[in-house]
Amino acid sequence: MRVLVARCSIGYSGRLTTRLASGDRIVIFKDDGSVCVHGPKGFKPINYMSGPTVLEETAGLITIRRPATGETLMIEIEEVIADSTHALEDNASLEREGRELELHALLERSPDLIEEGLEVLEREHITDVGPVDFICKDTEGRIVLVEVKRVKAVAAAVEQVVRYREHVEKDATFAGARAIVLAPEFAPQARNLAERRNVECVTLDVAALYAGTEPDPQLF
Repeated sequence: MRVLVARCSIGYSGRLTTRLASGDRIVIFKDDGSVCVHGPKGFKPINYMSGPTVLEETAGLITIRRPATGETLMIEIEEVIADSTHALEDNASLEREGRELELHALLERSPDLIEEGLEVLEREHITDVGPVDFICKDTEGRIVLVEVKRVKAVAAAVEQVVRYREHVEKDATFAGARAIVLAPEFAPQARNLAERRNVECVTLDVAALYAGTEPDPQLF
């Protein structure tokens, strides 16, 4: 992984066109091709691009392209403050606790609440871009990736499952995979993005899921 600290300006073209004026930024280039740009404050990146990407670097300019979507991020370097690379390893998987763990356990036992006839093949499938909540198979034999949200799903949830789909489809076994976001409700931006990215929004019936269940002390 490469960490670049620099004074720079940033241009983006893709879903829209934006320009970020000169400022001190931290740019993180991850091994899977993902790029995140952070400012001095706040936890959210001010620009980002998920991998895989193609990077071109010339004097004073770094261009990152994402072939899958045609997006381009251009970073014009004015002054390099620090530039370092690190060999990192992290094979740990995210362990869910409490209500979210319970929700996943109930869905694994009742996949028909996601879609009739759905069969769960794997839970918490680990990929280089994060864990897929469920890998399933529908009645037609197609692979289905399911991203579960316990609260209202926003556009980031759609982007998340799109990244998973793009990654797993590198394996011919997953070719033509469907992508589903499952949540109690959806923000309008999430539904709009889902329509454009061929992602299905399925409303989770929480009452039906918990009907007739008793709290399991092993889950808490």
